Order: sequence, then C-alpha cells, then structure tokens
Amino acid sequence: MSVKTFKKGEVIFKDGDKITSVFLIQSGGANQCLIRGKKNIDLFQLGASHILGDQIILGQATHPTSAIATAETKVLEIPVDTLKQHYEAAPQMLKVIIKSLADRLRLAVNDVRSSRLEKDSSPCPEDQVAKAFGSVFHTANHKGDRSQAGRVIVDWSMMKQYCQRVMGESPKRMEQAVNILVKLKLALYEMGKSPDNPDGPDEIQKVHFLDLGLVESFFEFYQYYYFKGGRSEILKVDELCQQMLNGLLKLTETETPDRFGVVGVDFAKFGEYCQNEIGFKLNNDHFSRLEQKGVFMKRRTVGNGVLLQFEFKEFRSIAQSWRMLREIDKWNEKGFVDMDEKEEKPKKKSGGPSCPACAAELQASAKFCHECGHKITAAA
Repeated sequence: MSVKTFKKGEVIFKDGDKITSVFLIQSGGANQCLIRGKKNIDLFQLGASHILGDQIILGQATHPTSAIATAETKVLEIPVDTLKQHYEAAPQMLKVIIKSLADRLRLAVNDVRSSRLEKDSSPCPEDQVAKAFGSVFHTANHKGDRSQAGRVIVDWSMMKQYCQRVMGESPKRMEQAVNILVKLKLALYEMGKSPDNPDGPDEIQKVHFLDLGLVESFFEFYQYYYFKGGRSEILKVDELCQQMLNGLLKLTETETPDRFGVVGVDFAKFGEYCQNEIGFKLNNDHFSRLEQKGVFMKRRTVGNGVLLQFEFKEFRSIAQSWRMLREIDKWNEKGFVDMDEKEEKPKKKSGGPSCPACAAELQASAKFCHECGHKITAAA
C-alpha cells in the first residue's frame, strides 16, 4: 500500500480502465463521473473516508465510472491482491454483508448513471445509439427497394418520416447516423433536384445501403453489451486492439475461409506485422487484451509453428463496429459528423520505453503503466 497525491482536475482513473487498485480518500475529494468527449457527466461527489474502485469486490474487472480530483487529494492506494487477501480472511458473515452493500451500491450507481444519461445533451447519448442505428436498419430493411443486386435503396424523405413517426427517432439524429454510414462507405447518397425546387441546389433524394448486415450487427452488438451489466467496457475503443484486429484482417483478406468461415494466420507472421507496422513485440498479454474486448481466436500448433484461427466475418464485423464507435465519439465531440474529415493513419510507436503488457508508451521513470496499471520492473 502507498499514499498518492492527485492535483485538482487530475484524472484518478477513467471508466473502462482496468481496476488494479482501490483508493481510500484520506483528504480532498473526487468527482465520480462519466467522461464524454470534452465534457463530464457528474454522478457523485466523494470526500474523505470514501472508497474508489470497490466494484472489484463484485468481480467487476473495470471501472464503470471515472474519478477526477476536485481538490488536491491524498489517497491510500491498495493493490487489488492485497484487498482480496483481507477480504477472503474476513468472517463469512462480514463478507456477505460487504458483498450485499457493494451490490446495493452498484444498483444505486447504475440508477443515477441512467438518470444522468437521460438528461445528456450530446447529439447521440450512449443510451440512444442502438435506437438510432436500429431505426435506420429496420426502416431500410422494411421499406427499401432491393431491385439492384447488393443494394437496398430507400427514398430519403420517406425514411425520415418513417423513422420519426414509427420509430420515434429524431430526423436530425437519424441523418447524422446515416452520414456515418456514408463516411464509412457502408452507404451512399443519390443526389438530385427537389421536385418542389427544380432550379435549386442538389439535395439528397435516396440512400443506397451497401451492407445492411453490418448495420444490424453494429446495433445488436451495441445494445447487447451496453445493457449487459459490467460489460460496457467492451464498447470503449482501444486503439491498440483496433490496430491488431485490422492487422489480422489484412493478413487474411486473401485467404479462402473453410466451410465454417474460419481463416488462419501464422503466429510468427502476425508477430512480425505487429513489430514492423504497429511497433511492439507481440506477447500473450496482447491476446488477453483482445479477449477483454470480446475478440477470441484459437491457437493451434501446426508443425513447428502456431496458427491463429478465427472467423473472418465475425472479426470484420467487430472491426467495423469499432470504427463506427470512433465516429460516434467524434460526432458527440463536434456536434455533427464531419464528412470531409481526412482519415488519420494510426501512429507507429516511437521505439521508446513501452509497457510489456499493453505496449503503451511510457515515461522513462514510470513505475506503473498509465494505461493498464501493469507494474514496470526496473532494468537490471
């Protein structure tokens, strides 16, 4: 156990971060909140003698909320392993009481979280994402014209009306959701003159959906993990995981899947890709990080090597969902979907010190990784 001091405004941890320690506030205070882009949604104000990270008692691996110091705050940092030792050594009756109180607190936090999110003024709040894209899918699926192979074509005016009248979705939010699909090349607009203003500028007349299946996969993926307690961290985009997943898809894009839709890539080849293209040395911790995000693959020994096997269609769907999540985050930050934004290429690691567990870049004097909390062992 050790004492740490956080300055006013300093982030103690973010929602979705792995719980590596529990913090007992000794002095100062913390704002338990949700960080959404450049703004915070406040939940609770905590002070001396309050605990942060107690969800670990219920087996939750990641923080469901963020914590920001509201003043110069001194905390006692208790490693998870130490806390578990004390908890397991406690009398059974006390353990039952502690777990009951922790569970009741979890329910209270979830209620407050839901209440605050309902008042969230973001263009697309978390609890509305599945509804927005579900409305787009079901409208296109029900009303779309499938006469052209590989496309579902929907009249734009009719789509806005149907989404609003039947699905109860805001036309503005629906339009921005479709903009994301167009930006990601999952749909395209057919432009033309309005019948009411033939001399005016071109306007959207129809939407051509090029892959409705991926739209359905996204909102089903989102609603499943968002409303499933303790699993919403899967919806937080991890840049490193995204780069690894893109690498796996790139290395197998020319492979022919077997009858189960499974493809394979040599472990050494993938390790070489990670080293050369992303800038880190692949190890088992990286696979654990992918699994925490719901990305699983089979490792099979073949001859003198190891083959990584996975379902290509499933991985492609997950990768697309992560791309859409990134666009939704940008939408909430800017207030609109920037159709003219240039795609940024992921930055390769600089080659400096990095965490052996998650490959995040580190400062030379760091004792713990700021991303995953891994303890950094000093070089001999």
